[in-house]
Amino acid sequence: MLLVVLVIAHILFAAVWFGSSLALPTLSRAATAGSGEAVAVAGGRIVQFMTGAVVLWYLFALAAFFVGGGFSAYTPPYHASLTLGLALVLIQLLVIRPSWAKVAAGDESGRKRLAMWLGVGHLLWFVILVLMFFGPKWAAVWAY
Repeated sequence: MLLVVLVIAHILFAAVWFGSSLALPTLSRAATAGSGEAVAVAGGRIVQFMTGAVVLWYLFALAAFFVGGGFSAYTPPYHASLTLGLALVLIQLLVIRPSWAKVAAGDESGRKRLAMWLGVGHLLWFVILVLMFFGPKWAAVWAY
């Protein structure tokens, strides 16, 4: 039962991060176009929300992984997912947050950097999703 709750929370926070990130490109265009302080504040709140969601997503992933049996119980796609998940957390903390700070100051280079790294984050998110979904189906491949 605990594993089910952890997996549901993990999925919920992954969806929250992805959904929240979809608003940032529009807000970054508006912020660099001089739309005012309200846009910068709204974007800052979304970035904070995304940061909390991605950290909780990864913590619930780790908790579910170890409650479910750890490295010996899961196949390599799950191990790869944990590594890519850590990369996503680091991108959020070390690139997306500082890029938004530049965008809020009106810097066009921050907007381009933010857009690029959001795309990288979305790609990682999708690859992790594919690995999580197909990981059990590939178990026979990884048995050798």
